[in-house]
Amino acid sequence: MQFDAPSGALERASGVMASVYRFVFLLFAVYCTGISQVLAQDIIWYDATDFEIEGKGWVDTANPFDRLPESAQNKISSTAWRMSKNNAGIAIRFVTDADVVNVRWSLTLESLAMPHMAATAVSGVDLYTRYADNTWWFVGNGRPHKADDNYAVFKFSDSAMLQRECLLYLPLYNGIKSLEIGVPVDANIELPATRPESLRKPLVVYGTSITQGACASRPGMAWTNILGRLLDRPVINLGFSASGSMEPPIAEVLAELEPAAYVIDCTWNMGDSAEVYLDRTSQLVQTLREVHPVIPIFFVGQSFIHPEAHPTSLSQRQEAAVKHMQERGVEGLIFVPGEDLIGSDGEGTVDEVHLNDLGMDRMARYLYHVIRDFLTVPATAPETMP
Repeated sequence: MQFDAPSGALERASGVMASVYRFVFLLFAVYCTGISQVLAQDIIWYDATDFEIEGKGWVDTANPFDRLPESAQNKISSTAWRMSKNNAGIAIRFVTDADVVNVRWSLTLESLAMPHMAATAVSGVDLYTRYADNTWWFVGNGRPHKADDNYAVFKFSDSAMLQRECLLYLPLYNGIKSLEIGVPVDANIELPATRPESLRKPLVVYGTSITQGACASRPGMAWTNILGRLLDRPVINLGFSASGSMEPPIAEVLAELEPAAYVIDCTWNMGDSAEVYLDRTSQLVQTLREVHPVIPIFFVGQSFIHPEAHPTSLSQRQEAAVKHMQERGVEGLIFVPGEDLIGSDGEGTVDEVHLNDLGMDRMARYLYHVIRDFLTVPATAPETMP
């Protein structure tokens, strides 16, 4: 038997439920408005450009976080120019006494990740802080969820520090459209102290996708960023995915900088021709030496995962080109073999080419021990990272 409720009863029940829904919605709206007002009152936001932008070689860029100036566009390939709009190696350095740092950012590219590289690295941000023993410690990763209006909250585990120096690393394979750092209204945030004179000149690294950061899990784990923390000096990342081929005009761009040393890591993108290695290495060295006659120039061999393949043919071609210049009296050229860069257990890559975090860390530490002897490194610089 079917029971049919009177139509009036149904209408009254529907009216009651509608009133309840409206009441709950209003309560929720009031609650959210209150929360947003509290957040707005409790956090003061600052544009990231108010602080020190570290890892940037030129001031005159179209975007504050671009890696190359407009004058370089006609001197490099279109792919390299497009990759220069990614913010690999750029970091914001600041000092704060806040226990919590808030970050909100918007991105230039809609694509947040790649099949072999996580969104946390491609489009995320990493916060590090310096501890009393002069080592840098990871605080947290800001995970992107969309192109615009990403938000992250970083809470420091040690709330007893009165002032803490921070590094906020930007995405490796995306660009920042806007970036703000927020601290509680009763906290201070300011520019950091100028680095000691012996640590002001940057290390300039030019190379391939591995230099740009593929495929670290987050920005702070790119080997150039790890190396910068180990050496405790700025590193300018000029790694351009699929286009670190040492094309001759790039030397003119590199020569504009005033670094402590150059690191050239191009073997994966140079092809197989020994003549290309000899020609391009010679032109690059000649151009750099016209402006920087004594600055060390390191040429890095191929970071290959199979130990039995070392030295690889590409490493041999690069080494031969360096020796050719050395035999002609050019000083300050150092070839770094590839066999010890990422270990011999085969665990250092994502896809047999691009480095995972383990490979990144191994490469950074190996190069640290090679490069530090040619640079002025303070006695307080850490031998190892936590």
